[in-house]
Order: sequence, then structure tokens, then C-alpha cells
Amino acid sequence: MDPQQYYGAKGQYLDEHCEYFSKKQLEEDADFLIRVLKLSKKDKILDLACGHGRHTIELKRRGYDIDGLDFSKFLLKTAEEQATKKNLKINFYQSNVHNVKLKKKYDKIFLFFSEFGLFKPDQVLKNINKILKKGGLFLLDYDNVFRLIRYLAEHPKAPYTFDFVKMQLKGKNKNYAGVISYYTIPDLITLFLRHKLKIVATYGNYRKEKLNIRSKRTILIGKKK
Repeated sequence: MDPQQYYGAKGQYLDEHCEYFSKKQLEEDADFLIRVLKLSKKDKILDLACGHGRHTIELKRRGYDIDGLDFSKFLLKTAEEQATKKNLKINFYQSNVHNVKLKKKYDKIFLFFSEFGLFKPDQVLKNINKILKKGGLFLLDYDNVFRLIRYLAEHPKAPYTFDFVKMQLKGKNKNYAGVISYYTIPDLITLFLRHKLKIVATYGNYRKEKLNIRSKRTILIGKKK
């Protein structure tokens, strides 16, 4: 997977996830974020890797002070167009998550429905630490590696293979150049602590259900020490 192409104007991102991008799902996502991050209208909030801004726009529509950041010029343009249609003024920043240089500091940051495995985790968390206020919360929403393994076992003809030694998802087709890394909960806890983030909550989906081997998502919330 070439992120520049996949998330660009001719990429497959929007088409591949179009069924997920429903109004009902968006409302569920936003409700979940508000509850678990205890969002306040006084909070400064950042939607990190915001894509085409669906969560940024929905939370802004509900009256929250939120900015969005993404590396894709195409997706940010889409987000800005949608915000304008809804008469919402939102700060959207074009930046790679590995090179965030915002001067602002935020009370709450979330990396939601993300491909965290494409990132350099230490660099991302280091940047989050720089712009997150002391006592602030960071939410990571990430695929559950055990769900993925079960899916691949049940679908042997899937175009992907999993390297258990490196904990990486790879394409069987040579044209699929991307590699996505996966982490267990102990791995993520270690990563968070390395960057002064103490895990205060974990969830397995957007209904706040307990994280387990069958959960669709791995959701962690860290509090900056």
C-alpha cells in the first residue's frame, strides 16, 4: 500500500470504506468519543489523521472546539468543502503525523479508525506528547490483531498473509508493496509509557464493550503524566 496513492484523489480509501461512512455510524463514533474522552466545550481537541474530516466536522457541528490534521491534500480539500457547505469554520492542517509542528497544545487528541501500523509509533507518540497538555487524554483506535488473524484463518484466499515473527500484514501479490505492523496490548502499553502516557481505559468497540480476543477494535486511552 502506497499511502500517498491510496489516500489520494485516485486512491481506493473512500470507495473501500463507503459502507462504513454512514450517518448512523458517524453519530455512534461521535457519541463514543464524547463519552470516553469526556469531551467538554472548553476543551481544545485535535483529530489526528482526520482524513476527509467526518469526525472533525460532526464534533464541530455539535459545538466542540476541534481542529483536524492529515497529510493528504485531497482528503483535506474534501473536508474543507464539506465544512464550508455546513457553514463551519475549522482549522485543517496538512502535515504528516511523523512531523507535527503545531504551536497549539490540546486537551484531547484522538487517532480514530486509523492504520496505526503504517506509522513509526515512537515518532507519532513523541509528537503527540509535545502537543498534549499535562493531564490531557489521547485515544488510539486500532484494528484488533486477533480479529485479523481469525479472519485470515477463515478466509485462506484473502490477498494477504501474516508474518507472525515480525507481526506484519503483507500482500500476497507483488504489486501490493505495503506492510502493516500489528501490536499486542503489552506492546502498546510499553509504547505509551515510553512517551509519558498512562493507560486509563481500554475498549473493544465503539459501544464501550470490554476488549477481548473477538473484539473488532483495539481502543486505548492514555493520560499524559
